[in-house]
Amino acid sequence: MILEILFIVIGLALLLKGSDITVDAAKVLARKFKLSHTAIGLTLVAVGTSLPEITTNLYIGSRISAGADVSGLAVGLIIGSQITQITLILGTAALIGTMYANKHTFKREIPMLFVALGALWLSALDGFVHPIEALALVSIYIAYLIMVNRDYNMANNIKHEIKHKTRNNINAPKQLLIACFGLVLLVIGGKLVVDSAETLAAEFRISQSLIGILIIGPGAALPELSVAISGIRKKAAGISLGALIGSNITDPLLSFGLGAMVAGYTFEASLLTFDLPYWLMATAVASLFIWSGRKIGRRNKKEGLTLVILFGIFVLLKLLVFH
Repeated sequence: MILEILFIVIGLALLLKGSDITVDAAKVLARKFKLSHTAIGLTLVAVGTSLPEITTNLYIGSRISAGADVSGLAVGLIIGSQITQITLILGTAALIGTMYANKHTFKREIPMLFVALGALWLSALDGFVHPIEALALVSIYIAYLIMVNRDYNMANNIKHEIKHKTRNNINAPKQLLIACFGLVLLVIGGKLVVDSAETLAAEFRISQSLIGILIIGPGAALPELSVAISGIRKKAAGISLGALIGSNITDPLLSFGLGAMVAGYTFEASLLTFDLPYWLMATAVASLFIWSGRKIGRRNKKEGLTLVILFGIFVLLKLLVFH
């Protein structure tokens, strides 16, 4: 038992370090291509901080295709990570500083939160997410990225930079190599976490989804906490809020979808009746706070505190009632 827990901790540490290295390299490249803070948060940072979920899901998919029954870890990872982000992490960040939302957040990102969750829910209603349904989830995410690109002119910025070869002392090949090193750490970390969690679940005869929801998910969500706090400290709150919202769009569609495309995921009935409804309720509460004042932050600490309390209630209910 001790060895498995140690491997999970080491694996999570590698996931966090790999994510940190990759995200930092992505942000340097983003500066080179003159992307806005919000665009960086919604795309590069959101996908970057979701790399623990993406790589772990892909590894889980490969294990399932080889005959292992580890669907519970994949499902629990996504649910645990997203509920942690939309309650504990957003609430903690709101207690520390203020994050402002622009008009795109209200017109597109907040509705997309519910589209992402709704699409995941629909794909899981029959208890199994088929690879074709997973492909639909990934396709929705790609369509969303196309909309973001159109609104923020990301592709045009990159094309302009390449065409005119602006000298801004940023070595793009070096940053790409650094990002690749980060990805290697992510792959190793994901393997350690999944294999150790599978052994731990079998040894203690508890559901894989519970380990995913209460241990792996919150651990994998730590990059979002780091980015959120760092963005507030560095007066780049658009990155903070954009990364949190963007990750809650990325993970249900892209991270979960990519893994389920490799091999379909089994979805426990209890997750459909408690965990997903709770995730929906928490998302609605967070969205209402952001919507009501076009910001969420320390000027109204009740909002951040409410979200943190919602996380605490979720953990207690999972341990005492819905385990």
